[in-house]
Amino acid sequence: MMGIPGTKTFWGAEDNFFLPGGTQCRGCGSLLAARLILRTIFETDKNAMVFGRTCGGGRSEMQTGGRIGCDGSGMMGIQTGLELKGVEGKNLVVMTGDGRTIEMGFGDFVASFDRQQAVTWIILDNQGYASSGSHISPTTPLKATTRLFTPAMHGKPTPERNVPLMMIFAQARYVATATAAYVKDMVFKVQEALRTKPSYINIVVPCQTTWRYSPDKGIQISRLLVQTGLLPLWSFKEGVFKRTVRVPREERVPVTELLGLQERFAHVTEEDIKEIESYIDRQDAVVEGLEQGLTKPNITVTY
Repeated sequence: MMGIPGTKTFWGAEDNFFLPGGTQCRGCGSLLAARLILRTIFETDKNAMVFGRTCGGGRSEMQTGGRIGCDGSGMMGIQTGLELKGVEGKNLVVMTGDGRTIEMGFGDFVASFDRQQAVTWIILDNQGYASSGSHISPTTPLKATTRLFTPAMHGKPTPERNVPLMMIFAQARYVATATAAYVKDMVFKVQEALRTKPSYINIVVPCQTTWRYSPDKGIQISRLLVQTGLLPLWSFKEGVFKRTVRVPREERVPVTELLGLQERFAHVTEEDIKEIESYIDRQDAVVEGLEQGLTKPNITVTY
């Protein structure tokens, strides 16, 4: 079994369950996250089966559970086939991208939770359609640009779709947010998601192509996402919501430190920065309210 996350034992293992020689971009955040996730999955459960397809996250290494936008129904077919063959105990995981799943295939994705399929969903969220030239997706953040959404348009006028919060009310038994900069936090969440299904983890991963940062700044940017308050890290399990990494308001890093490392925010004005800071405050208030309100286990949160 793996060592404690963040230790030399964890990082020094010989088998990372990932094929070398991929074609990912330099500084790809999805590639790092995928390596850590696959190690966590297969060291936790050797009987796991991982399907998916995502830019930077192992699109050459994994089989796909279904065609674009059909991973949920594809996994349903796989589960049925395993049952017919009498195969038991397979821990099924879909590791895929934000555009493929939570826009093009959102209905198919949510329906798998309606059916209470015993599947873990892990979304590598690079906040854009990076593999098709870099243009906006539902998770592109407020005021950000992509290569096909020019700074002349002054960035995306609305915040990202907060799918993790949506999934609390969509029959998921376990939901979490994560980033590879907080390795121990991410690894524990993947392990919990494997045990508590249907489950969903949204992992925000920097994309050098879309975010346009120096390749050596990926981890720094991931860490600043949390330290500025732009990405709250939390988990929800069967009625209980809790923050897993706490950044008090007075200890937040100014959001300008994060924006300044990415060319997709090169156009922002002082007014834009205030709008982003206001969004951070509103999001923090929602997370605070959920943590205070959802404290009792075994509560079914549904419409």
